[in-house]
Amino acid sequence: MASADESPRGSKKTAGSKGMKRCRHCGAKNKDSFEYCVRCSESLEDAGAWGADGGGRSPTLTLVSAAFVAILVMFAIALVTRSSDDTPLASAASSPITQPPVADLQSRAEPILEGVDTEDVMVSFEEGLRAYNQGDYAVAIPLFREVARELPDNPRAHQYLGLALYHDGDLAAAKKPLKVAHELRPDSFQLLDNYVTACKQDGDIPAAMAVIQDFVDDNPDELEARLELVRLARSTGNTELATEQAAILASEDEEDPEYIYEYGVSLKEAGKIDEAREVLETSVALDPDSAVAHHALGVTELLSGDAGEAVESLEEAVARDPENGDYRFSLAQAYEKLQRVPESLAAYDAYLEHARPDDTRAAVVRKQLEIAKKAWAREQDRRRESGEG
Repeated sequence: MASADESPRGSKKTAGSKGMKRCRHCGAKNKDSFEYCVRCSESLEDAGAWGADGGGRSPTLTLVSAAFVAILVMFAIALVTRSSDDTPLASAASSPITQPPVADLQSRAEPILEGVDTEDVMVSFEEGLRAYNQGDYAVAIPLFREVARELPDNPRAHQYLGLALYHDGDLAAAKKPLKVAHELRPDSFQLLDNYVTACKQDGDIPAAMAVIQDFVDDNPDELEARLELVRLARSTGNTELATEQAAILASEDEEDPEYIYEYGVSLKEAGKIDEAREVLETSVALDPDSAVAHHALGVTELLSGDAGEAVESLEEAVARDPENGDYRFSLAQAYEKLQRVPESLAAYDAYLEHARPDDTRAAVVRKQLEIAKKAWAREQDRRRESGEG
């Protein structure tokens, strides 16, 4: 949390230091041979010896820093790998140009069972259709199963069976007829998307990746499929594939903010921070109302070391989506980097208020935040007593 212009501690060792030195950023104890702090990863150049009194921060302010650093270190990897979640991730919030939560499959069936002359089959299908549209999947499933058995070469028969099983919660069973439907009509993106969605919901990402890659190879002009491939590749850590495919999307339409955003995020995840920043600036320019684009840019600026610019971008993200806890978490980190302690404390409080139920960071942040608040209160008391401003 120390700034570049903070006065360094003296480097002279005291008796009994046993070859140890203190990090001037967070106060952690490190071996004298270490070049970077084991706690906060900051440079130990000009670090003070363990137990040395070289001035600088008060003990209480150091405790504030240590509490914050515990939060930062625990989630540092989240700034460069995908989350979510978003961890300060750039791809987990709802927005016109972000990856949405796994899309729900078609919730109402339409009577499009083509080329069927058998009256009994059509009666079963129509009865299944009524039950499906009423949410009565226990009735719809056996009826659609009968239709699929009678019409094994009809992709829609298998599709509706898969959809009914999907909405009934049997994801493993749903994948089978949805895969058959896709195989019967391999050129249909809708049928592919149904199967991929079921795979993702079931946690079967390898199967989803394999079928999407094959489809993109066979249908290179199907940009929505390529977009799905980008997101799947990124979710599996395949940043090379994600960046390659996102670059193709961006080159197809340089004015599409979604494609530009996905390219920028993929570059960020691949560690190409300078390139990512430039692309995400373009994304924000194309869609200035997008909270997720501002957040992605802010996180990238924070990774580049430009906390001042990051604050501006992250404040824009929070202003556009104040209910998003991930955005507030990232903003708290940016304030912290700038040593704007009261604002950082408030932002962490706001993060905890808006954190997602499945956000595992919240419990740790809540504990460390209480430590930091108490230390900051003692620091304020000390300043008042000493007459400091």
